[in-house]
Amino acid sequence: MHWEDVLNNLGFLMKGLGVTLQLAVLSIAGSLVLGTVLGVIRYVKIPPFSPLAAMYIEFVRSIPLILFIVFIHFGFLPFILGTSASFFVSACVALIIFTSAYVAEIVRGGLNSIEKGHIDAAVSLGLTGFQRLAYIILPLAFARMMPALVSQFIALIKDTSLASTIGLIELTRSGEIIYERTYHEFEVLAFIALIYFMICFSLSKLSKKIEIKI
Repeated sequence: MHWEDVLNNLGFLMKGLGVTLQLAVLSIAGSLVLGTVLGVIRYVKIPPFSPLAAMYIEFVRSIPLILFIVFIHFGFLPFILGTSASFFVSACVALIIFTSAYVAEIVRGGLNSIEKGHIDAAVSLGLTGFQRLAYIILPLAFARMMPALVSQFIALIKDTSLASTIGLIELTRSGEIIYERTYHEFEVLAFIALIYFMICFSLSKLSKKIEIKI
């Protein structure tokens, strides 16, 4: 065993972990906001926005994530900005756009699961359509969506490793750089796998506590 490779490069690995966590947090926040908006648009069926949202969701979900990240970095952002974006920005934009399509379908499913009795009760209280959505339907739907959303965000955390394909030095790429130099793959990869497990397992446990509180 050559665990000294991990210990000697712990600072470099932690720097990569920091990039992974920043990327994950920003992508989760961005995809949750954008996905919720898209899901609500599909739920309320506002022409022509609902069909456009449906087309966006189906298009994004049909593309492999690794191809999507490469396309955003080398094609989409240079075309829009007129210059190349940083690896981090490209990865963040790609993950937000990609994950928001899946979040939108989770949100739409959660909204459709609300029983008509809740909506009728809100109507009888004199709430407007927006008030019904904001104060009754969405809170109830998010409580039901919590397990699915957490599963999606756990997948997103693991998917941040694909950002290494465009050159971002996150946790997985940091490990690759180390074992390409030391030729001791097992110890480095085992340490990285343990970190991913701890993050995802902790998020899963936290979501269960939130779900119980809700």
